[in-house]
Amino acid sequence: MRDASLGKATTVQADIYKKLKGLVKKEVAICPLSPHIFEELMNIGDKEKRLNMAQVMDELSKQVCFIDPLSIVGQELLSFVRHCQAKAEGKFLFNPAKYVFTKVAFVLGELYPAVEGISSEQMNDIRIQFFDHLSKFTLAEMLNTMKNDFPQKNSENLIAQLNKGKDNNQDWKSFHEVFMHEIAGILDIVKDDIEKLWMYLYENVRESESVQLLSNCIYQAFDQNKINKELPFFHINASLHALIRYNKSQRYDKNDLIDFSHTAWALPYCDGFFTEKPLHDWICGKLLQLDKIYGTQVLCQEEEVLTALNKL
Repeated sequence: MRDASLGKATTVQADIYKKLKGLVKKEVAICPLSPHIFEELMNIGDKEKRLNMAQVMDELSKQVCFIDPLSIVGQELLSFVRHCQAKAEGKFLFNPAKYVFTKVAFVLGELYPAVEGISSEQMNDIRIQFFDHLSKFTLAEMLNTMKNDFPQKNSENLIAQLNKGKDNNQDWKSFHEVFMHEIAGILDIVKDDIEKLWMYLYENVRESESVQLLSNCIYQAFDQNKINKELPFFHINASLHALIRYNKSQRYDKNDLIDFSHTAWALPYCDGFFTEKPLHDWICGKLLQLDKIYGTQVLCQEEEVLTALNKL
């Protein structure tokens, strides 16, 4: 899309870009940003290309962005508990998707000023004005105000550890067994989030046994296929990691983790996800069928993307 905006793309790419611009202008569609899209943007070494990319992102996203990964895990846990409560009581559940978006200025999390010696009411007014001011920033403006380059992440060690762990743990009998190993790993990583959720729900009462009970309930629900799409960040990441581990000859690549995160944001909260063919084939393959579970159109061919956009 960046190349199309500069007149350097193929005809079909230019048509996709033109169509997307028109749909965004008419408020029919929007292409939200995410922390990992921001990370990929900042990995572009050429500052001119980076700025051109940011301008296209601003144009197609209207500065709408997914909240950071830690926040989205907590939000999905809370939505899951509320969903279970509503389902047990036969009530209609609110739409949790509305709570996973923010503005691009808060792409790495929300920060607010704290000033001592003033009333809570005054502090809240300051924070509201602070939020409103930052919400107006575009991605391009953010880049122009950065004095230093964004710190680069080196994922080589992590990828090597994942491949080593995969090679050392191949004693399994089914894909479901591998998937449940991944679910157990995720639950261990987010145990602090589960504890915070418990404290929020039960007035700051910290009970390690109750927190473990909730973790066990989530694990058993996944094991018995009772969770469909209520915890998408858990489900999608565990599914894709399990797929690589299940295919014994498959190796983790440096781009896999970011691609998994793109998928975990896109499938549950967007109507369409346009990606490259290998990831498309994993998502839509018979083993996972994540596109069907989440009802999201996943496409990898440019001509198919243009056809889908023309139907909107």
